[in-house]
Formats: sequence, C-alpha cells, structure tokens
Amino acid sequence: MTNITQEMIEDELAKITLGNKKSILEANIVEGISHKDGHIQISLYANKSNIEEIEKIGKIIEKKFTTIKGVMSITAVLTNEPTKEEKSKKLSKDKSVNKIEGVKNIIAIASGKGGVGKSTVSINLASAFSLIGKKVGILDADIHGPSIPHMLGLKGKPELNSKKKIVPFEFRGMKVMSIGFLVDEDQPVVWRGPMVHSAIKQMATDTDWGDLDILIIDMPPGTGDAQITVSQHLPLNGAIIVSTPQPVALNDAIKAIGMFKKVNIDILGIIENMSYLLLADGTKENIFGENGAKEMSKNLNIKFINEIPLDKKIRESSDNGVPFVFTELKGQINEIFTSSAKKIEKILESKL
Repeated sequence: MTNITQEMIEDELAKITLGNKKSILEANIVEGISHKDGHIQISLYANKSNIEEIEKIGKIIEKKFTTIKGVMSITAVLTNEPTKEEKSKKLSKDKSVNKIEGVKNIIAIASGKGGVGKSTVSINLASAFSLIGKKVGILDADIHGPSIPHMLGLKGKPELNSKKKIVPFEFRGMKVMSIGFLVDEDQPVVWRGPMVHSAIKQMATDTDWGDLDILIIDMPPGTGDAQITVSQHLPLNGAIIVSTPQPVALNDAIKAIGMFKKVNIDILGIIENMSYLLLADGTKENIFGENGAKEMSKNLNIKFINEIPLDKKIRESSDNGVPFVFTELKGQINEIFTSSAKKIEKILESKL
C-alpha cells in the first residue's frame, strides 16, 4: 500500500482552487489535516458568507482523494464555530418555541453509526449524574430501535396526569421516556419523517419531567430526520459524540459532528467507547485501534471526555436491566463514568 504522507496530502490540496483562483491552502481554508493508516480527515473553515462554496470544496476533496492509491477513507468536515451572539440568538429562539418546563440542561448523546455502545454510555452517564446528586431524565429518541426500556428493565404503557402530560417511568429516581413504552416490544416502527418528528417532539415536550438538572437524549445513530428534529426543535445545550477508536466509526462520528455544527449545536466533547480490553495482568489490548477518538478530538479542537474500556460486565448489566454504574459502586469503570459526568458538568457550567 502506498504510504500516505502529510506532504502528499498538501500537494493534492494545493491543486484545488476557489473561485478567485487561489488554492485552498493559500486561502487558509484548510484548518487541519489528520491521517492514519490511509484514513484521512480534512478540516475546512467555513462561515456564513462562504459555506456553500466550502461545502462544494469538501465534496471535491472527497471525490479527488478516493481515486488516490493507498487512501482507505477520506472525510472533509466544516469546523467553523458560530459566534457567541449567533448561538445565543439561536438558542433563545429555540427555547422560547419548544422550552421544556423545569429542565435546566439538555444534552444529546450521539454517534454517526450504530454498534458503538451509545445507549450503554447514555444510561451509565445518566446513572453517574444521579449518583453525584443530580436530578436526571433520559429520553430515548431512537424511534426505530429503542433499547432504553430493556436496558433499564422497564415495561408497560405510560399514563397521563391531570394536566394531560405523559407520566414518565422511573428507574432509581431517574425519569425515563421512550417510544418503546408506546408500541409493542416486537412491533417494528415503520414511520417516515413527519411521524418521527412528531413523536420525538411530543415525548420531549409533553412529558411531565418535573424539575431536572439534566435531561439526556439518547439519539439514534446517523444524521437523518430524528437527529435534525432534536437539533432544531429542542433547546439543546450541546452534544456528546460517542465513537470507538476504529477508523470507520470515527469517519461517521465526524459526519455527526458536521451535522450538529450546521444547526449551531455545540459539541461538548467526545467519548471513546470500547477503547481497550483490560487483561488480567493489567495490560491493555487495543482491539479496535488506539487513541482514534482522542486524536480526532485534538485535530478538531473538541474536548476529549474519557476512554471507556470494553468490559463484559458492562454489556451484561445492560442486558440484565441495570446500568453498570449501579451494579458496582466502586472500581475503575465506575470512576470513569463518574469522572466523565463531572467533566461534562464543568463544561456546561463554563458555557453559562
């Protein structure tokens, strides 16, 4: 396989020009270049005035590099942050339209693809927040594959209170709502965009959450209707991206980051799940690669929250309907989730 070098990448980028005939390198459009084992990530600067042109440049880059021998994957992502004033206006507008009464903070836990353990991370983060004294809610927004009811051992149909609000289920003091409570367990949810939009919005705004310090939204994988609905119609404080160290997962995570940026949602941080397998002798085996999400966070200038190991007990606890954090109140993994919750809390406080 051809060895991909920084110089080779820059040479190819120098051949791509803007409308003013300047190369994208000369015009300082390229904010960052990352590559490992043939997998390339290009960060491009965009703002309101040039975003359409830069999106086209991104597609040109991806098309150009896929033809180069030795390139396993190529992803171009727009990395410009909107101004604080723009974010404030956007957030204020959203909150006035779809404010969720009594909820102080709302964060989305997202990934670009399935199979990275996003729901497992969501319930354990929520549990960790609960253990450090926070009032927590969990909204399962994965319309087509709700897994939170099973992971928390909850069954039944929700009731309505006197205010015609949905009464959420509870698990050890945490409020829980999912489409899984509204449909039969073995019934597939074959809905198109408008129905998905309506269901998510109703579960979020028509549920009586009470007073919550934090509402965690377990997002479906990908960047489709459900993700856009949550991002555009709920007053999110930000999103946490979950990925494994594997390049194919990282590429999809970058797409999720790009989607949130387009709708002016802050990326609060990145969590690397299934980061390593801890062996009996204390050594680590990097089954899915090493430091992939950590390097991605560095290249994209996004906070890295934590590495979560691959551990059979985490999977077993979820299958048994109790988050791992509640099954072992002490130990390394419990501390990882607890410290992650505390880091996220500090990030949220810094944005007030």
